Amino acid sequence: MGNNMQIQSDSIGLITDKRLKIEAELVLDCLDQEILIISKDFEILFANATFLEKTGRSKEEVLGKFCYAMTHNRTSKCEPPRDPCPIEKLTQTSQTAVEVHTHLDKEGKEFLVNVVASPIVQKGKHIGYLHLAMPVKSKVLQKSDMETALKRSQYILEVIDLYQKQMTELKRKAEEIRKTKEQLENKIVELERYNTLTTGRELKMLELKKRIRELEAMPASQ
Repeated sequence: MGNNMQIQSDSIGLITDKRLKIEAELVLDCLDQEILIISKDFEILFANATFLEKTGRSKEEVLGKFCYAMTHNRTSKCEPPRDPCPIEKLTQTSQTAVEVHTHLDKEGKEFLVNVVASPIVQKGKHIGYLHLAMPVKSKVLQKSDMETALKRSQYILEVIDLYQKQMTELKRKAEEIRKTKEQLENKIVELERYNTLTTGRELKMLELKKRIRELEAMPASQ
């Protein structure tokens, strides 16, 4: 069920522009699936509103913490047979991976989820992961739920990818506008300098003409 869908780092939590980062987070906060952005060291860089609500935690409690600590109350990475880590599987195959996990909320209450992990890519290298969790509705329908979670993750990746492309285009246009404004401002400065020089010449010409007229009006004897 793996695939090679990836997302570029500038689309979400690893974005460098603060304004665009906030906008990207708002996009993920609108989704009703639990979404984490995780570093290569398994630290949580971003947690959406659905994850925080489901686990009963605040952003301050989650950010910078290890994903396995926040979802399983573990002190080490998830492992089989109970909770095989989809990120470990992803690193081996370089493809999106999905596993059934038992997550815990802040109070220790268990709930069953499908966890999908997809790579975040920058210049051809994996630098982080998208971690998506969707509830398993029925143990009888686990396989069906898993397929649904995988398809949903693909949809989210497509949404994020589209968002990234739109943001990239907006940044490109904003840069073009900035350069055009700068060129216009430089032209204005040049025109003002030219006008100053021209005005100075005109004043000198007026003074010279005035002096010529004065000389012409003087009696020849003088």
